[in-house]
Amino acid sequence: MGKGHDLLNTVDASNSETVYVRTLGEFSLTVDSNRISDADGRTKKVWLLMEYLVTNRKKDLSLEQLTEAIWNDEEESDNPANALKNLVYRARTLLKGLSPSMASEYIVFSRNTYMWNRTIPCVVDVEDFERLCLLGSDVKREQDSRIRDYLEALELYKGEFLPKSSYSDWVIGQSAYYASLYNKAVESVVELLDSRKRYDDMIRVCEAAVVICPFEESIHYSLLKALIASGQRRKAIAHYEYIADFFYKKLGVMLSNEVRGLYKEMTKGVEALKTDMANIEEDLQEAERPTGAFYCDYEIFKQMYRLQARSIARTGQSVHVALITVRDRDGDAPDIKLLKSAMNDLRDAALASLRKGDVVSAFSSAQLV
Repeated sequence: MGKGHDLLNTVDASNSETVYVRTLGEFSLTVDSNRISDADGRTKKVWLLMEYLVTNRKKDLSLEQLTEAIWNDEEESDNPANALKNLVYRARTLLKGLSPSMASEYIVFSRNTYMWNRTIPCVVDVEDFERLCLLGSDVKREQDSRIRDYLEALELYKGEFLPKSSYSDWVIGQSAYYASLYNKAVESVVELLDSRKRYDDMIRVCEAAVVICPFEESIHYSLLKALIASGQRRKAIAHYEYIADFFYKKLGVMLSNEVRGLYKEMTKGVEALKTDMANIEEDLQEAERPTGAFYCDYEIFKQMYRLQARSIARTGQSVHVALITVRDRDGDAPDIKLLKSAMNDLRDAALASLRKGDVVSAFSSAQLV
């Protein structure tokens, strides 16, 4: 897409016919104050046609390429040329809502195929996003300029590329590319912000990124580091506890040793901010009346075990530890979907069956301790 950057930079933003195209998080076209988007609920193939023509407007496409992009092998039309003609007619009708007074068509027929009208200036978010990421990645440039370009790029990334067409073969590869570019941009700008001790900006970037990429553990790790560095330890601990539960419930996995090590650091350095005894007692109370065993992170479980072991050392009593492992009938680990369901049921059963004074934790994705 590199050749498109020069064209984008020469577009006159004051031109009332300029089409502003959004492809990240949704597909929409805006001209002046008129806007149409794929949220309007029309036939998917009409939107898919416009998406393909706009994002490939600088390429010469054959009729075969166009029909292949719109119809997959399982739904080939007996008369693809006629089917495409009908689809173009419907798309042109929809596009008239962008600029009713415009004399030229957005979709033109040239050299025996349809294409987006190249005489109409377009500003496409994904092209600006890629350009800004490339500028930010240039290590020869001054750091503040790189940070500025990265932050501007991240503002453009509102979600995955053409999400409502994510099933299409030509979208899949590009979507993965832009998602990877986004993750690299987040990682790079976080590193630059960290070096400048700009922790508030670092937190803002990470909090936006974990909404878009909730399963990227590295982003959560950076967020925790920034919260700790900015003195927000309580918020960091709360976020850790949230993601520990989230990763376990959604993926059936434990957080990495690196993140769990950060949690140890957090809990060691928590300062007692409340000195009034009534406030402390209120802070220590559970939000709801306890009805079953106590569930916690494994790091807390270890500390509670060690405390119990110390307290009963003089009496000769024992601390009993049990490990429950989930296996299928053949003794193997179940597939991930079945394992997640089984572990959720096992956790609920353990908490309901054991005493209030008993402690339960996830030891691994398939084990409770």
